[in-house]
Amino acid sequence: MRMRVLLLGGENPLAQALLAQAAGEFIQLEAVERPAQGWLPEMADQLLAGAKPDLILNLAFYREQFQLGLEDAQLLQAQQEFTERLIQGCAANATTLVMLSSARVFDGSKASAYIEKDEEKPVGALGCLQAELERSLRTQCPRHVILRFSWLLDYSPEGPLAQLVGELKRSPSLELAEEWRGNPTPVTDAARVILSVLKQLDCAAPLYGTYHYGSSESATWISFVQYVIQELIGRGELAGDAAIQPVPFDSLSALAGQPQNAVLLGRKLLLVFGIKPRSWRSMVPALLDELQS
Repeated sequence: MRMRVLLLGGENPLAQALLAQAAGEFIQLEAVERPAQGWLPEMADQLLAGAKPDLILNLAFYREQFQLGLEDAQLLQAQQEFTERLIQGCAANATTLVMLSSARVFDGSKASAYIEKDEEKPVGALGCLQAELERSLRTQCPRHVILRFSWLLDYSPEGPLAQLVGELKRSPSLELAEEWRGNPTPVTDAARVILSVLKQLDCAAPLYGTYHYGSSESATWISFVQYVIQELIGRGELAGDAAIQPVPFDSLSALAGQPQNAVLLGRKLLLVFGIKPRSWRSMVPALLDELQS
């Protein structure tokens, strides 16, 4: 790769999957792990001045954005301050910035899948912050790519997949939100998409803008859980089916700030970058293997 790519947040599962795939293609990405004191705003200036990258891939707050979905005001402020400083620095240095966002920028009221032209109407603090950072990036830094994902799944202990598997093993019955929809997207698939985008940007293709991606096909959370249950039964990790009790989406406080419809249509990504969606069903078993390792 001709560009010097700096990856922020090299310790998280998405970054690890991306680094492994890049190494498999003999592509070198420079990764910076989260500092012990967290990502402070002045670090953005230091990274830009020291590494002088052509492109920064910001996965610094992947864990907070996609696994924990934190609404904590102090952590949101830290994310905002660091990212705003990074945007300003990239704009001043003509550095391309690739940033992740999510379906949280929408309110989930649309009946069909969301496309990039749909109006942003976040309902939670994290979604509001993501929408604000998107607007800031578009306004200040022309050389940017925003990648929005739906449900990103990894093997981290605090992530939704590990929490689900643990709950299934502890309890014979679960209360799950009815008609909560999204695209289950394993991090290995998200990493594939990000690497494909980076390779085309490396060819000096000015393909800047906002793009959606979700593994195919979309699913309700209940149907996804049913798939996981059958996988666990087949592995001998569950003795039998769990009893699922559907409850209204709005009745579960844990889903506050989440859009009820988180389905994203990746047609623009396909047309512009030629990146085809892959089935999440073929990749979830490998994630479950990672949970056991």
